Amino acid sequence: MTITIPPELEQRIRTSADAENLSVQDYVERLIREDETWTELSEAALTPSDPEFDEIRRAVQVGLDQAERGESRPAAEVFSELRAKYGISR
Repeated sequence: MTITIPPELEQRIRTSADAENLSVQDYVERLIREDETWTELSEAALTPSDPEFDEIRRAVQVGLDQAERGESRPAAEVFSELRAKYGISR
């Protein structure tokens, strides 16, 4: 199969693949697999009968309580720290 993409997108894909020491084909295959996984997860709604429902609900409530007390941080700051910690480029 051959697909045509704009040169800017092709360069982004090549740069990202190179950064992860992957061929373009392997990189695109991984993106497709990840997309399929996220699609499956988003379609599998959590219900109160699921074993992890209460645990997740408590964790969300902890986060909401922290935010109400002003203990939150800007998402951009947190993501920047995570990228630095795990060597993730944009």
